[in-house]
Amino acid sequence: MADNESWAVVELMGHVTIAGRITKPGEYGGLWQIDIPEGDSFRTEFFGSQAVYRVRMVSEEIARAYSRPAHTVIEYNAPIITRDEHISVVERLQEQIRELRKRMALPEEIFDREDMEVYDDEDDDEPPY
Repeated sequence: MADNESWAVVELMGHVTIAGRITKPGEYGGLWQIDIPEGDSFRTEFFGSQAVYRVRMVSEEIARAYSRPAHTVIEYNAPIITRDEHISVVERLQEQIRELRKRMALPEEIFDREDMEVYDDEDDDEPPY
């Protein structure tokens, strides 16, 4: 890499991000030039200063990483289940939820205790606690 090479990630209006070797405006009628790495070669693009939203000066390695195509296929390896298997799992989980609700419910005898004070909001302005 030559000492005068600058690498950048450039964000342009229109939600476009490009990265590569950048040439400052002036040499091409006020246009910026960016050489975008494509394997062992470069693709050159020009853009006006009005289109620039942000320029981040970065290392060559970072610019090359940004310039890789973002639309590559990513392998998705999730198991595919049938509709019947899905319904079976949902029914099993719903049954577990019903069982947990039964276990968490307070026994009725708690509310039948005679030594328990009951707050009646019609008698007092303030609760007793």
